[in-house]
Amino acid sequence: MNTCVSPYRKLIFDEACLHIYNEGNDVINISRQYDECDGCNFQKSVSLAPRSNFSLIINTKYSLTVNYTNINNNNTCQFNKLFYEHYRYGWNLTEKCNPIYIKETADNAYLPILKVFIVLFIFGMLWRTIKYIHKCVKSSETLKKHFGRPREIKNDSVSLGGIPSLEIENLPPIHKQSHRVKSVDVFRGLCITLMIFVNRGGGRYWFFQHSVWNGLTIADLIFPWFLWIMGFSLIISLNNRLRKAVPRRQIFMQIFRRSVILVLLGIVLKSHGQSTVRFKSLRFPGVLQRIGVTYLIVGLMEATFAKYTVSVNKNDRLCFLQDILLAIPQWIIIFVIIFVHTATTFLLEVPGCGRGYLGPGGLHKLGHYKNCTGGAAGYIDRLVFGKHMHGTPMAQAIYKNVANFDHDGILGTLTAVFSVYLGVQAGRIFHTYNNVKARIVRWVIWGVMTALIGGILCGFTKNHGFIPINRHLWSLSLTLTTGGMAFVIYALLTVMVDVLHYWDGRPLIYPGMNAIFLYAGFELLKNKFPFAWTPDNETHAAYLYMHLWCTSLWILISIVLYKKNIFLSI
Repeated sequence: MNTCVSPYRKLIFDEACLHIYNEGNDVINISRQYDECDGCNFQKSVSLAPRSNFSLIINTKYSLTVNYTNINNNNTCQFNKLFYEHYRYGWNLTEKCNPIYIKETADNAYLPILKVFIVLFIFGMLWRTIKYIHKCVKSSETLKKHFGRPREIKNDSVSLGGIPSLEIENLPPIHKQSHRVKSVDVFRGLCITLMIFVNRGGGRYWFFQHSVWNGLTIADLIFPWFLWIMGFSLIISLNNRLRKAVPRRQIFMQIFRRSVILVLLGIVLKSHGQSTVRFKSLRFPGVLQRIGVTYLIVGLMEATFAKYTVSVNKNDRLCFLQDILLAIPQWIIIFVIIFVHTATTFLLEVPGCGRGYLGPGGLHKLGHYKNCTGGAAGYIDRLVFGKHMHGTPMAQAIYKNVANFDHDGILGTLTAVFSVYLGVQAGRIFHTYNNVKARIVRWVIWGVMTALIGGILCGFTKNHGFIPINRHLWSLSLTLTTGGMAFVIYALLTVMVDVLHYWDGRPLIYPGMNAIFLYAGFELLKNKFPFAWTPDNETHAAYLYMHLWCTSLWILISIVLYKKNIFLSI
């Protein structure tokens, strides 16, 4: 039964009701289409007999255009509206094109997010206050210890004749400082924390979910950022090994070993939870698989050409380009990879689809490319993987496409390599320039320039640029835009955490030091209690609190692992 008229079912998240009344004497055809469906025809919803009514459930994620015509097609009315969650709307169909009106309101769907931010802000302020009081009490005790009473003279005194003895105070032990770069762990912790929250469902809010096709949401940022910081860590680790004169053959084997483990672990995790695993339908592409492959390509490339970097030679006229000049062979390889990706995307002749198609297929472009989901990228994956790939495209709910498509496929892995290498470039800046200001200025310049180029490629529009931003295809514009954002965010974290010490990175620093453990654990237990359950009321609030609870548990686990000195390293 229709939820809008059923007394036994409530509306769930992202649903509203539109009650339609045909007050005329003619049969009326009602059609609709979501604005998210780019270049799509209207889809017929219902035909209403004279003096009858009907109720539609509306998806409130996207703006909706609805129209109606009478059976003779001589009277047409059309309205575009963004409907609000759990609202009930009315529409009286007459010859006057009456507007859609609100019959019944509901609470704002975004109020739970506001409440969470308020609670987190209050908790953060209380935590800082407690820390400040503790610091003051500790300082007061230290002052009393040193100045409030006479110091005891221990065996460390020396007397020379009538000269008063010299007291040598026992100094506190010197603690070794960790060589880890805090901001790297914090950035990685930000990525893995957001990844857990988003993969758990993100409160079912649309901006915490992947874009339908083109566009950029918070969920679309996480994986490119993680690859970026992986590249940063890779070059730091490699530079340290070269400094210790580790043989390159050993470095090659370590990189190969780690890549193979990541790929195999990804395949195993994706098969978890299936009652029966059938090899003929086992999915080969995936998140960890893409991490493993990109790590292998960039790691071997850097291990082959990289040189141990001490610091920039200030007497060199091109010292301001030293970070680029040190990696000319690597950049040539990266440009070749980009060229191969772009040429394949736009020049490969796809049977029945032509060249250069970048859309989702289905209803897109009036249905002329129905079975062309992903263009060249989708065609290559279907040719290579067959059934060993993701079955249902994410865009199916809107575009009604049917062709199999995997958003972690082969062609997108090439531009994912570029994402990793942008992180390598950031790490090379870190090693090449000792001056903090020089590093930050370069990171910001790289960030602005790459994001600007990405914006130019997509035309600063969602659907109508030369190369739209697309996480499913891992388009070149996505790589540049997300990489640019990563440069700037990392520069800010460096200032806050490592330079000015405004923030010590907690609690994000803990998951950042055990990212693989948390990701694997999350994939294994994400549908198990106490990490998940079925809420009684399927609302944004219920899902948001549950998903935040799950994320908080994993942060707590990472803290316990840190205290126990347990770190999973592949």
